[in-house]
Parts: sequence; structure tokens; C-alpha cells
Amino acid sequence: MQTPLDRQTSAPVDAPASGLIPPAPGGLTVLTLLTGVGLLALVGWYTLRQVPLVDFRQPPDATIQFSLDINTAPVQELALLPGIGPTMAERIIADRRDHGPFQSIDDITRVPGIGPVTLEQIRSSIRPLPPRRQEPH
Repeated sequence: MQTPLDRQTSAPVDAPASGLIPPAPGGLTVLTLLTGVGLLALVGWYTLRQVPLVDFRQPPDATIQFSLDINTAPVQELALLPGIGPTMAERIIADRRDHGPFQSIDDITRVPGIGPVTLEQIRSSIRPLPPRRQEPH
């Protein structure tokens, strides 16, 4: 006895092997025409642009936005701030050690060499965190 699974079926002779239905006779022409128009539009847009897509001769400025705690940051991190180098970072650490933590961002102007201009350069990159209270034992 033969079951439906035992029977072999064959596809019609004119059907493609992939099982996909071939495009209508005029459909391939329309598809080719649309692809050509799209490519021409892309080439035209690229040609008429005044700014290159990627300028390898002048890479974009790399800007990294970060924020650090001025009361706990080590010298290496403080030196990354704009206008602050290793020497100024050492001064910040010394001031923090001698006078205690900064209570506000403006307190950093007590460090010799940091004035209003430098403060404005680094203001968006620093944050003071209130010192932790030590619980009585």
C-alpha cells in the first residue's frame, strides 16, 4: 500500500528550479529602468555635493565628553581636562590633600593657576561629590 508520502511529485517542466515565479515580460524592463534612474540620481548627488563624504587628509576632531569627580580623580585623569596638564593636576591633588575636598565646582579656583577662564573650560567636565560621612562605630 502506498501512502501520500511515498509518491514522488515532479514540478512542471517550464517552472524554474528555484521555485520562484519569473517576472512578467515587462516587469524586468521596469526594474532595470528604476535601478538605472536610482544609480544616476546617486551619482548626480555625489557629483554635485561640495563637501566630500570622507576627507582622509583632514580627519575630524576627536572630542570625548567625560565627567570626573574632582575630589577623587587621580593625577592621570585630572591631566586629561582641557587646560590642565600633569603639573596643574598635581597642584589640584596637593590642594585637595592640604585643604580638604572641594565643596563646589567653583572651589577649584583656590588652586594656584586656575582662574575663571580655566574654570569655564573645565566646568562641564568636573563634578564635586559630597564627601561620605563616616558612620560612628
